[in-house]
Amino acid sequence: MKRKNATLLFAMVVLPAVALPAERSAAAPTPAAARTGGLLHNEDCTDFFYTQTFPPGKAGEIADRYVDVLAAAGVTVLLCNTNARKTNYRSGAWEAFWDGYDPDGPDGQPLLASIPEQDRRRYRSLIHNMLEVHRQGVDYPARIIARCRHHGISPWISLRMNDVHCNDNLDHPFHGALWRKSALFRKGHPGYYARGLDYAHALVRDHYRALIVETLDRYDIDGLELDFMREPYLFSKGEEQAGGKLLTQWLREVRALVDRAAARRGHPIRVGVRVPSEPGTALGLGLDAPTWAREGLVDLLVATPRWRTMHFDIPLRKWRALLGERVTLAGGLESRCQPHPGAPVRHMDPECAAGAAVAVLSGGGDAVYLFNYFQNAGWPAAEYQRRLKACASLAELCTLPRRHVVTHREVVVPGEDYRPPLPATGRALSFQLPLGPTPPDGWLAEAIIEAAPGDGHFENPAVTVNDVAARFANARSLENGNRLLTYSIPSSALPGRSSDTIRVAAAERPIQLLGVEVRISPAQE
Repeated sequence: MKRKNATLLFAMVVLPAVALPAERSAAAPTPAAARTGGLLHNEDCTDFFYTQTFPPGKAGEIADRYVDVLAAAGVTVLLCNTNARKTNYRSGAWEAFWDGYDPDGPDGQPLLASIPEQDRRRYRSLIHNMLEVHRQGVDYPARIIARCRHHGISPWISLRMNDVHCNDNLDHPFHGALWRKSALFRKGHPGYYARGLDYAHALVRDHYRALIVETLDRYDIDGLELDFMREPYLFSKGEEQAGGKLLTQWLREVRALVDRAAARRGHPIRVGVRVPSEPGTALGLGLDAPTWAREGLVDLLVATPRWRTMHFDIPLRKWRALLGERVTLAGGLESRCQPHPGAPVRHMDPECAAGAAVAVLSGGGDAVYLFNYFQNAGWPAAEYQRRLKACASLAELCTLPRRHVVTHREVVVPGEDYRPPLPATGRALSFQLPLGPTPPDGWLAEAIIEAAPGDGHFENPAVTVNDVAARFANARSLENGNRLLTYSIPSSALPGRSSDTIRVAAAERPIQLLGVEVRISPAQE
């Protein structure tokens, strides 16, 4: 489930801290001015254990240091993920990752035998470390929460609501017993999500409810996040709308559980959800976030891509119109960037992260939410912290070089006729891409176009940005045979709109484009 990358951008965005909202009241909605701000960071359930060693008696101290790095990086809300298909702590409601594991046994012991031999030792290291933390008397989520409070970070727990990692191997020890019951799987879907659980089954809903009850009883948190982006496919094909009604009723019950826990704790507990970046996609999958907001069932919504690629055009203003003014609206930053399905993946470098964060903060978002931005992927802690701190506000972000990239949607409604923007072929092509505030005087803006070589005859197409002509600057050949064309964009073409239009026109014959992006940077670079 771990997707490490050595070039993670740790880059990127911190917003000024804003006080958490006052206690929710359906009769008197929380005013917009009190919506949660700051930098929201999701820490997945395995990264800490994959990347640490735990000498005897040191587990608590190591957990503290992990939070210390995030505190110094400006994180204001830490969402600690505690589960996938098992838990990373000794749960009384679910199986733990290490259940059935013999720490003194061989690599080929029964629990691990189904894992391909080349992957076995790494997975064993993961569950061995989880067990070791537990054996040292450290309750991992409780320790993270306590250290958050020490630093003034708001502690949340994030629960993955339908994680399907390793679902191609049902004997893999990643799976709890419930995920081996094929009668509970969604129906009508081939491929990666076929073995997700179907929330139409009361047994599935009750299974997650038990984990929620335990979380609220056991941990003193400021918020509970229900992560529907692991995974958003919760119902059988054709049953999404009927299933969505069941899910909304279930969320009413969850909200009541949270409110009772808040009363016991004597402080508010928020409810957050992660949903697909496009409202229509969320609604089409039965994730009726507008109703959840209207009924006061959620306090935070993170509109986000899933994993394969970042989206630089999350329609946050559309989300705001649907949600109203009470709910905190965050834009999710993923750690990968892929122009189209099948294209080479590049991990989000600092310029791409800055561009994505600018798009969120200038596009109607209250906060930026980082997902899979791990601190232990080869960067020294000081550099990790410096890159976050350099992005303390939208104004600061706009002093940094940034890139805005045309990408695609990974999550679609089953049966939807979705066509990614790229590759695109034609004589007149158009792309919508929000480019953020107008750059300062003297900055450079460049359109960068990747074009296929065609039949050997190639003409440089004309490029306009917001109907202002860009000037051809240079071209170079790529290793794959494509051409990378760079155009200088006049400052008059960037008026700071919420949506910008890039047009590419070929004079004689159709052109095929495989990449479109805009880079904005200081002139002295």
